[in-house]
Amino acid sequence: MASYAGLAIFGAGLTMTTSENPRECQVNSFFGINGLETLDGGFRGRITRVQGVLTGQSAGLLASAEGLFRSYNDGVARLLIDNLGTIWPNVKLLKFQPIGRIRQSSNGTYFRSYQALFLHLT
Repeated sequence: MASYAGLAIFGAGLTMTTSENPRECQVNSFFGINGLETLDGGFRGRITRVQGVLTGQSAGLLASAEGLFRSYNDGVARLLIDNLGTIWPNVKLLKFQPIGRIRQSSNGTYFRSYQALFLHLT
């Protein structure tokens, strides 16, 4: 089960995609010499994009679920476990964005989709 800082904050309908940031690279050119020289500057982390749906038995409980997610946007790097069970240390929440309006299901549950963005520092 996916979690962040040991809590299952992601809700239902979860998709998580992790991709590499481009490595840092210095490109040099020299007058009178054809071609380029490149110097590798090292790894620059990863990005995980998350899409899901948060739910609550009332509008207030849905707001609490969104508030809990937002509370992690504090600059602190934490442990992220993705929906495949991969463990990623040193991950910061960069963005949490609810999408669209709050809806209510036939059984009375309130729900809203969201997107989130995480930065892997190592």
